[in-house]
Amino acid sequence: MNALQSSKSPLQNPVPIERSANKVPVGRAPLLAFVANAETERVVRECLAELAVAQSTITRGGIAKAIDYLRAERSPNILIVDISGVELPVSQVHALANVCEPGVTVIAIGDRNEIGLYRDLLQAGVTDYIVKPLNTQLFARVLTARANTGDARPIYKKLGTVVSFVGARGGVGTTTLAANLAWYLANRQTRRVALVDLDLQNGDCGLALNIKATPGLREALVNPGRVDKILLERAMTPVGERLFVLSSEDPLRSDVEFTSEAVDTLVSVLRALFHFVIVDVPRIPSAPYRRAFEIADLRVIVADQTLRSVRDTVRLRAALPEDNAAHRDLLVINRHGEGGRRAVTLDEMHKVLELRPKSVIRFQPTLFAAMAGAARVAAARRGRFTDALEALALELSGRPPERRRWWSSDK
Repeated sequence: MNALQSSKSPLQNPVPIERSANKVPVGRAPLLAFVANAETERVVRECLAELAVAQSTITRGGIAKAIDYLRAERSPNILIVDISGVELPVSQVHALANVCEPGVTVIAIGDRNEIGLYRDLLQAGVTDYIVKPLNTQLFARVLTARANTGDARPIYKKLGTVVSFVGARGGVGTTTLAANLAWYLANRQTRRVALVDLDLQNGDCGLALNIKATPGLREALVNPGRVDKILLERAMTPVGERLFVLSSEDPLRSDVEFTSEAVDTLVSVLRALFHFVIVDVPRIPSAPYRRAFEIADLRVIVADQTLRSVRDTVRLRAALPEDNAAHRDLLVINRHGEGGRRAVTLDEMHKVLELRPKSVIRFQPTLFAAMAGAARVAAARRGRFTDALEALALELSGRPPERRRWWSSDK
């Protein structure tokens, strides 16, 4: 079942948030190989034994098997896939890229000795292409050359997507949306997601997901020189198998200071480890928080239908870096219907903001009152809220959203 299908699994009731406070993220396997036949398996196995590659796994099934496996499991550091007999190998490589984590090195094995295919595979992100018949010496030379030179172009030439959330004003539900979207991407689209709460003193992402904050985020921001994969894996709090949270709860009397470079370093490491890095950014006009928007691929502005929210959305957009193909602004209207007749209409907002909302989410106090304090996540319950999250998730993941009018969540 693919990620799009799984996002529509019928859940009639909200489910408990799966907490894993005593677990650490499962590491990547050093090497996985998916081969098409016994002869290829023999050569690959002999080569890996000769090179003393530990913890390697060889599986029959070729690239199709690799795609199915990686939809549910962690990607290895090095992935070997057999594309022999595949009718559209480049298309299959692109499908593989959609399920791989950032930073995977892919070596393809095939039976077509064509320079055009070789170039297309390299352009798709494959590190190297080896034409059969294989021999141990050739295969070993390819593996050792990449290890010694560091020349390994990951199949995801673009690293994980960074999405920064900010509220046009306080109380519009920014943290609720960020936390629920992170949960949805992790559990309904099987993506590995890091959720970062940059409000070190008053952030609520941990509270929204019923987890306890740790001092790891502050340590990473105050001492960016120490930030690496190992430190972050120890500092992150897992929520299930694919969602990992970095949050803090520093005393209100403490002075928390960190630099724009620290934000840069933190996000750079995270986007090499996760499909999505969701950053909940407080409305504080200082350089480190502005940097969280400057490096974001997508900037989600959450607003409601109040005059103050419209005014502050205009000011916020003026303060953000230019909206372009590399850094897009997405507007989400939350709590729709709360203001009744006194609310600013969606058409009026569009005329002022010159930006149509990507999602309009109805005001549902009963739903969130039921979820509060019950260790439940609203995104797991089917309904209008989850439908709106699905539309937003499809927009963020680059997959085509359902055909719908931009105000469809009004109903």
